[in-house]
Amino acid sequence: TSLLSNRSLCYGVGAGEDISFEIELINQYGCEVHCFDPTPRAQRHVDQLCRNAISGIPTSINDAVDVYYTLSPGCLTRLHFHAIGLWSHDRTMRFYGPANPAHVSHSIVNLQQTADYFEADCRTLGTVMATLGHSDVSLLKLDVEGAEYEIISSILVSDIRPAILCVEFDEGYHPLDDDYLSRIVDMVSRVKAGGYYLTFVDGWNATFVHRRAMAASKRDI
Repeated sequence: TSLLSNRSLCYGVGAGEDISFEIELINQYGCEVHCFDPTPRAQRHVDQLCRNAISGIPTSINDAVDVYYTLSPGCLTRLHFHAIGLWSHDRTMRFYGPANPAHVSHSIVNLQQTADYFEADCRTLGTVMATLGHSDVSLLKLDVEGAEYEIISSILVSDIRPAILCVEFDEGYHPLDDDYLSRIVDMVSRVKAGGYYLTFVDGWNATFVHRRAMAASKRDI
């Protein structure tokens, strides 16, 4: 039995110019999806995608020349974009640019050690949920350029437990120092200690499922 359905609420944190994962949550399961990214290029990308969907114009993913979104105008009612970041506290943070200016992803922890930055409002997961009137989240995806440690740590000390947690450990691509692997392993262990099973690994992407959701899915079989 799938852990997701048309009653599921999903948060995708870190949109960039590729929200194909979030779109497929709508296409395949009919989920309600909220995307979060304060980067101006990310907001322009999602705005363009929505305009193109209404006009029937294909939109490329990450500016690829031959890879396009599959999106019907009806999907737009279940897609919501918020130009804010996620962090461990409610505050304004600096988002540092990528080393390659052609890239879009910015990093609170300055993963690529650059000087240029912009400032943006950030909120905790709890604040975001309260603001939007949500009491539970079925899936939380974090692609946040090194901020995943701080965000996950703050979630683990709260009482919020998304049923599915999808994390990209971006230090695997841009290590801050030689201890990056131990930080990733430690965070995986902490997530598991917080009630999650590690169910899938693809490169530096990890998917965790909370034991309550796992037990509920088995009862439904």
